[in-house]
Amino acid sequence: MDSVWENISTALELSPDTSDRWLAKLRAQYAQSHRHYHTDSELIRRKVPHLMGSSICIQLAALFQYYHFEADKDCVARNCEAVGEFFADAKVENRTLEANVKRLLGNMQMEAGDLSEDDVQYFQDLDLLVLGISAEEYKQYTQQLRNECPAEDVSSYDKMRLKLLQTLSRIPSIYMTKEFSERFENVARANIEQEIKDLQSK
Repeated sequence: MDSVWENISTALELSPDTSDRWLAKLRAQYAQSHRHYHTDSELIRRKVPHLMGSSICIQLAALFQYYHFEADKDCVARNCEAVGEFFADAKVENRTLEANVKRLLGNMQMEAGDLSEDDVQYFQDLDLLVLGISAEEYKQYTQQLRNECPAEDVSSYDKMRLKLLQTLSRIPSIYMTKEFSERFENVARANIEQEIKDLQSK
């Protein structure tokens, strides 16, 4: 996370105080005790190598995408609010960038501005990156996800997860960009098929 934040701070010319304050906030959010996968050491770590060469818009969106996270709630609105708070506090007067970040986070009311389709596709693929990791790591990832779910909702979670995976397995291509498709598509499909079998056997 630190290297990505350093890029953002430099590009947006943040003051040292502002940069340190928001990095501390991000670290605190991603270190919350109910998180197991949606953490700096798991989720963000995997994305960092793919973020370093991407736009500041994508880098910001990646760090704020799960700023607020609850397994059983949609936190898009709260995360967009956090982005707004950051831009206001940092006195970054770039309405187009702010709107584009919020748009990537899922606020479809925002004008797309100069947000390219390539950026949208890359950001979506980045979030599905974890599907293409090794089988052993994937098993750990699925357990971490399950651990984030409230105990009383685990059965519902399993059913929803199965539906999601079955939908993913039916689409022609999981990844929209050539880069991700060539590197991760086959492994991701194998992981998904195995998890579907595991869930169906429960």
